Amino acid sequence: MPTKMQSYSAASAAHNTLSNEQAEFYQKVMLKRLKDNVVFMNYGKKQNIPKNSGAVTSFRRLEMPAVSITAIVEGTTPDALDLTINKVTATVKQYGAWVKLTDFLNLAGLDPIITETSEMFGDHAALSMDIIVRDVIKASTNKLFPGVKVARSGLAAGDVLTNTEIMKAREIMVKNNVPKIKLPNGQQGYLAFVSPETATRIMGMQEWKDQNTYVDVKNREQGIVGQMYGIYFLEATTAPKFTDGGGASLAGQQTIVIGADAFAIPDIAGSGKPSILVHTKGSTENPLGLYSTVAWKSAFTSVILEDKRILVIETLDV
Repeated sequence: MPTKMQSYSAASAAHNTLSNEQAEFYQKVMLKRLKDNVVFMNYGKKQNIPKNSGAVTSFRRLEMPAVSITAIVEGTTPDALDLTINKVTATVKQYGAWVKLTDFLNLAGLDPIITETSEMFGDHAALSMDIIVRDVIKASTNKLFPGVKVARSGLAAGDVLTNTEIMKAREIMVKNNVPKIKLPNGQQGYLAFVSPETATRIMGMQEWKDQNTYVDVKNREQGIVGQMYGIYFLEATTAPKFTDGGGASLAGQQTIVIGADAFAIPDIAGSGKPSILVHTKGSTENPLGLYSTVAWKSAFTSVILEDKRILVIETLDV
């Protein structure tokens, strides 16, 4: 698809007019953009591949052998244990986006469009990268469904998130010996990424009301879900959802619970930090300097390190 040019007034097929430009100079209004929470990238294990060392990195994990509970026979050396080493590899990839802006838009437009675009692209890059990471970890095969359900296709009306699923999630993480992660409140525990809808449901639970009414009212006053049963609930507008529950079209939410070192975010010599690129000069393809370009790019990847350190709870909206 041909790249469209953002212009001041042109409306041809080759241009993409910014419709929110206002004609009246004195009543300039720039619509405030809503910034989605960037959360998933904050909790991945960071690893930098040295520059000029390729794009593939690997993580090695020693599996815990069976416990040794047999007493040693006097004078007899027991058999050595066999070590199992699991290797996980990941390949760094490049991501980015860009736009064209005409010089006349920058000259006659009522807002500093290049500056505004650069700032917006900072948010666009962070949000794009966060969703890339989210889509990797939500693919974990470690799933929890309400009641005795074992698949999303088996969900039925009423299979919503309840106090039971939260306690069951904690039980699973503990049974799997998942190490705890440092939480936003400075404590150690498990972390759950929840959508605003799920956050509202949790805050409507009697258990949450009791804890945040008679024990501590800070979370209620600030509108924070906070921690319950050792799980800290972090609200994210990018939390995953689905629309094919019950084998049909029932809408639902995925709550992702993680422990320490559940996933990693490798890059090459810090290339994961997005860079903003602005070009305003002319070139052989743009001899009159009729347009500028604004872009962002980043090179990174994400990979699950140990599946059992991630638990995806799938429940319906109603």
